[in-house]
Formats: sequence, structure tokens, C-alpha cells
Amino acid sequence: MKTAVLHIGIGNVGRELLEQVTTYGSDLVYHGLFDVAGGLFAADGLTSSQLHAFPENADKAVAALDCVDQMTDPFILVDTTAINLTLPVMKAALQRGGAVTMSNKKPLTGSQADWDELHALGGNRLFYETSVGAGLPVISTLKSLLATGDEIVEIQGCFSGTLGYIFSELETGTSFSAAVTQAKALGFTEPDPRDDLSGMDVARKVLILSRVLGKKLEINDVAVEKLYSDALADLAPEDFIKQVSTLDSEYAQKATDAKQAGNVLRYVATVSPTEHSVRLMAVPATSDIGGLHGPDNIIVIKTKRYLDNPLIVKGPGAGVPVTAAGVFADCLAAELVLKGEHAL
Repeated sequence: MKTAVLHIGIGNVGRELLEQVTTYGSDLVYHGLFDVAGGLFAADGLTSSQLHAFPENADKAVAALDCVDQMTDPFILVDTTAINLTLPVMKAALQRGGAVTMSNKKPLTGSQADWDELHALGGNRLFYETSVGAGLPVISTLKSLLATGDEIVEIQGCFSGTLGYIFSELETGTSFSAAVTQAKALGFTEPDPRDDLSGMDVARKVLILSRVLGKKLEINDVAVEKLYSDALADLAPEDFIKQVSTLDSEYAQKATDAKQAGNVLRYVATVSPTEHSVRLMAVPATSDIGGLHGPDNIIVIKTKRYLDNPLIVKGPGAGVPVTAAGVFADCLAAELVLKGEHAL
């Protein structure tokens, strides 16, 4: 039996996911495709030519929510956007018995009430592995530990490939401004690097992990250390790039101080019973987190069972192919759940 797919968000990850699903997901059939330009929908499935002509052939009158309301057979709603406007569509899909898979963190990091409602509606039909760590098995690992009665003592890690790259560059003597500029040129940062340097993307991941562990928190409960001064906060993006060099001496001194103590600088996320934070830390260069280089991510999980030797998940925490593959894997898991062949 084929499973219908409705997909919102055809940016880089969305386009790559479309290619992976249409190439390898033999039982997954696209019935809807949507973005800001509008959408396409066909009750019996979209053709390959229709999919690959999108969004030029999008119909502004076709909305994802209306198409969800037309679905009768089991279906999967996929969200690869980066906006919070998809939440009503997700709720509607779950109410109709569909499954939801997403790389989008925004619906998961709104109010605690929205988180609770999504999970109450979705149960095992809600998938968001790539919301933390891209294709790395972070969420599933935590859920497995909890399901088998383990107790999480502390989670620490580096969840931003962008910031990992920047602080790795500082170790080589590169200035902070040059590292930021290089990261932007390589496509690691958002168009405005402050979207990364604010720490809010990492804070959202901390919130998701905390909520997976059962904590009742809002985003304002996560302590966040941003990596630029208030004087640079309101500048236009191009002016920020011109003036980010005013931070060079500060970060050069921090890097020097850390090195003299046998440490390195890392932007670290912490989740524990008493702390939910993201901040710049000097950590031992020989530690698991200190040994991380470049844009890779690492999550160090201490539990009652993995206390002296923590469980470590490490690898690419960003990138279009691995993120799309993570969402694709969630789609395959969702397909099994809808068919009653697998329960998570």
C-alpha cells in the first residue's frame, strides 16, 4: 500500500528530501507540495514532471491546510520550513490520523501548551529527529534510554556547526571577525551571522531536549549567552560584518587564556536537572567536547547507566544531504507506524 506525502517547504533541505524520497521511497507518493508561492495537490498523486517544475507551476490558491482536510487515507505531513506558521497544519494532520515529520524547530519551541498538544494528538505519529543534530540519532537515543528506565543526569554538547567552525578557527590564530566572515562565505551561517551568534538556534535545541526529558519549560527559561555586544545588535547585516572586528581583541584574549590553561573555547549547551543553558566555555582540550573540530556536532549524555563513561553521539550536525536523509528516515518510520508494522 502506498503512503501519501504532503510536503511544506522546498528550500535546500526540502528540495534534497524531494529527490531522496522520489528516488528511494518507493512506497511514498507525493500528493501535495507547498511553499510561500502556493502549492500543488493531486488526490491520485503528483507526477515527476509536476514535482520538478515546482514552484514555477505553484497555484497560489492551493493551501496546505485545505489539502490536509481532503485526506482520507493514511498520509505523512512533512515540514522542512523554518517558520512557526505550520503549527495549525500539523495539528490538523494529526487530528486526521496522519503522521508528521519535521526538521523545523519552531513548532516544537513555541509554548509548552503547543508542545503538549502536538504530543497528545500525535503520540508515536510525531517525528522530529533532525530538530537537534541534523541526521545524528539524538532524539531517538534519548527516548530509548528513557523507555528502558535509565535516568538522565546531564547532557552537554555542541549543537552548532557554525559556531564549532568559528571557535576551531580561533585555535589556529584566526581572528574572530575573519572566522565569522569565512563561515559566512562557506555558507555555514545564516545571511545575518547574528542569527547564529545570538545562540538562539542552540537554545531551541536545548528546549527540545529538555522537553523530551519531561521538563515543563519555555524558551525564556533557557539561559543564553550571545556572542556579540549590544552595540552591534541593531546594525544592518552588512554593517555588522564591517564592525565585527571590534570583537577581535576580546576573543583573541579569551582564546589565549584558554590555551594557557590547557583549554579551548567551545559554545556549549547544557541540560541537567538544575541547568538549561547555552554559553561560551573554556573546556579541557583533551575532553570529548574539546576534541571536537570544525562544523561537527557532539552530544555527551551522562545517565545512571552511562555515568563514568558517557554515551557520545558525534558527527555532522548540519548539511543539506544529512538533514534531508534524517527527515527521510523519519518518513520511513512514520510509514511503518501508519501501516501498523512498527511501534516506537
